[in-house]
Amino acid sequence: MKKQTRWLSVMGGIILGCFIINWQQRCIEQWKVQANKNRGMFMLMNQWVNVKQDGKSLKDYFLKNNYKKIAVYGMGDIGKRLAKELKNSDVEVVYGIDQNKDIRYSDIQIVSVSDHLANVDAVVVTVLDKFYEISDVLAKKIHCPVLAIEDILNEI
Repeated sequence: MKKQTRWLSVMGGIILGCFIINWQQRCIEQWKVQANKNRGMFMLMNQWVNVKQDGKSLKDYFLKNNYKKIAVYGMGDIGKRLAKELKNSDVEVVYGIDQNKDIRYSDIQIVSVSDHLANVDAVVVTVLDKFYEISDVLAKKIHCPVLAIEDILNEI
C-alpha cells in the first residue's frame, strides 16, 4: 500500500510539474507577443516624434493627397493620438472604427466595421500587426484608399 501511495504521489508531482511548465510557457509566449507589440508601437511613435521635430504634420500628408475627410480604424492609443493631432485642422476625422464600438472618445463617433460606413476620402489603419486583414475587410465595405499609419509616417 505504501508503494502505491508513493507512486501516486510521484506521478501527481510529475503531472503538476508538467502543468506548471506548460502554464509558464504560455505566459512567456504571451509576454513575447506583447513585447513585440510594444516595440512596434514604440518604433511608430518614435517616427512620429521625428516627423514633428522636423516641423511636419500628418495633416500635410492628407492635404497633399486631397484626403480632407478620413476615418480612423483602431481607436487605441495611436488612433486617439491621430484624431487629436488632426483636431482643429483642415482634415476632418469623420468617425472612428473599432471592434469595441463602446469605446468612449468624446470628439468623434465610434462605429463597428459591421455598421454602415459613411463615405470618406480615406481610412487610416492604426492597428500595427493586421493591416492586410483589416484592409481586405474594409475594401468590401467602403470604396476609398485604406492607408497604414506606418506608411504615412514613412512617406512624410
